[in-house]
Amino acid sequence: MENKKRQRSEEMTESQAKKKQILDKVTDSSSLLPVSALLTAEEEDFRVIVGTYERLLYGLNVNWIQEKTKLRLEPIFIIPAHTGCIRTVSVGGHFLASGSSDEIIRLYDVKKRKEYGSLGGHHSGDITDIKFHGKYMLSASEDHTINLWRTKDWEYLKTLKGHKAKVNSMAIHPTGKIALSVGTDRCAIVWNLMTGKKASINKLGRDEGMIVLWNTTGDKYAIMFDKKINVYNVSDAQVATTMSHTSKFHTIKYFVLNDEEYLISGHEDKIIRIWNLSGECIKEIKGHKLRVKALTVIKCDERTLCASASSDGVVKCWDLESIVQSESKDEFECLGEYDTKCRITCIDAHNKFS
Repeated sequence: MENKKRQRSEEMTESQAKKKQILDKVTDSSSLLPVSALLTAEEEDFRVIVGTYERLLYGLNVNWIQEKTKLRLEPIFIIPAHTGCIRTVSVGGHFLASGSSDEIIRLYDVKKRKEYGSLGGHHSGDITDIKFHGKYMLSASEDHTINLWRTKDWEYLKTLKGHKAKVNSMAIHPTGKIALSVGTDRCAIVWNLMTGKKASINKLGRDEGMIVLWNTTGDKYAIMFDKKINVYNVSDAQVATTMSHTSKFHTIKYFVLNDEEYLISGHEDKIIRIWNLSGECIKEIKGHKLRVKALTVIKCDERTLCASASSDGVVKCWDLESIVQSESKDEFECLGEYDTKCRITCIDAHNKFS
């Protein structure tokens, strides 16, 4: 018994030591370039932003190497951004925002590489989702509300009230005129962003919507549940397609290749799946050691890439076009990876600024 206790305490000490090593790298938590050794890092082709359970915000510079056959991922900043677990990260234009269980939104300018400060006092619960559109930002919370902000001066404009429980996810229509949100109250709410009022409430039945997304043209939207994705027509709010799987869904994104639209999903069984809009799973990407917690899609040098993040702390990058066009169904090589040694909760990406 004593040996087991000793082993456990030693393991905890090793884990704490690893976290301390990461935190010791950070010489100035208010700077987007806190690690002096990284000040001379080359300009990135694109950047991946990762939030973690350990409260650390990672910025990974991603560069093409080996004649654009591989990607190198290197940290350009590691910031202890919050006092609680980071729940969501979002990039809009040159702004980066992170939301946390500490009820605070931290703001950065990724182009000028400086911190703006934080937005607090308007939510009384975990920040669950943040979305940008044009000059505005929306933040959703466990406190049942969505707040509207103006990015020019970070003025708080309005609170959207309609959900009776935690808001899990939001999506802003490509026109910016309406938004959708889903929550633990098993409802999907359509918001008129021109008036700041709810336009309609649709009950989702017994299942709780975890993520909501508009497709690229804005004539359909997808809602992710535990074991399925429903794609709805905007015209009548009826289900057009369903993608189902026995392994729990954790994350989804839309992407387009050669004018054809697809959905990509991350699962509890460590696999990333690509679906066509007929509801068929056409590819399975294996490579993570634990559940695929988050993923994002980015266009770089006319190539459509996916950055996936697992609870094992590893970020991996994939070429979606070569995977979709491949004759194989489930054997693909990743372009590059980086181990954060943290429990990743969320991810986003942005292209380099000219």
